Amino acid sequence: MMTIALAPAGSAQAEELSIHEIQYTTDPNGASGRHGNIVDCLGGIVIDKTTGSRTKLTLYDPNYADGWGGIMAKDLNGVGVFADVNVGDWISFTNIEVEDFKGTTFLQFNAENESGFTIVSTNNPLPEPLVVTVDEIAAPVEGLDTWFVSGGNAEKYEAMLIKVTDVSVQDVGYGKAYDNYILASNADPNLTCWVSDYMNAGKDKGLIYHPYIEPGLTLCGVTGILEQYTGEQDGISYDYYQLLTTSTEDFVIDQVADLDDDCDVDFADFGIFAGHWLDTGCGEPDFCGGADLATNQADGIVNALDLLEFARHWLEGK
Repeated sequence: MMTIALAPAGSAQAEELSIHEIQYTTDPNGASGRHGNIVDCLGGIVIDKTTGSRTKLTLYDPNYADGWGGIMAKDLNGVGVFADVNVGDWISFTNIEVEDFKGTTFLQFNAENESGFTIVSTNNPLPEPLVVTVDEIAAPVEGLDTWFVSGGNAEKYEAMLIKVTDVSVQDVGYGKAYDNYILASNADPNLTCWVSDYMNAGKDKGLIYHPYIEPGLTLCGVTGILEQYTGEQDGISYDYYQLLTTSTEDFVIDQVADLDDDCDVDFADFGIFAGHWLDTGCGEPDFCGGADLATNQADGIVNALDLLEFARHWLEGK
């Protein structure tokens, strides 16, 4: 266990709260009821670390996997205080300020408040993303000089690791910085959400989007951390949620063992697989309907090796 503070601990005892207690709100604008308070936070597992002039951590408390379980923490003074913090560490905080900044609730690590943190444990397993529907993190509605969220469905997912499935890139060039792109549900193209790649380590810093992204691209899944953004530019007011991808692995284009191309692996796919059982001569272009999954074996036969590979991906995408 390692404890770090920017200054000697003060005599006052801050209120000790979970991430859920800080994030949960009934405010239609999504603002935390703890905004402006100095608290001790029980913290969570670091699921992302974004470096820059002010390092930003995203924390997850697995006790609240269905919502209100994520929060971002920022090194307000830009002094590298989080240098030894790694993804997978569980960290807690003392004397840290809760601040709603441009729509997102942050824990601001500040020397003036004698903030401190403790690495409680390391190498914790990272969570599987919570699968949500596109309309649960819906794109903003355009109004007169505004882009605004409709309803507060997405707020409980702020700073959570979430995933949308079976979507397509509809268009690019949206948001205050024109760096958002629209994902539309393939089941109902009228259902859309906004995504940005500005935190994605898999793209060149000179690019706005990850190289995969272009209008018309179909994706079985996109994973990211949800952020709310509010601001104004050129007379237009913005209030929207954006899914922030963090790596190339966040984009699932083809689902391994998805033999019927519906972005999941289920009994329909197993039926196709079984129909090719013990087929020989499998090769390009379709490798026996895709059933010759263990292509690294280059044996051209649908056999137990392929069944083992199929089983590894069972129910993915569900």
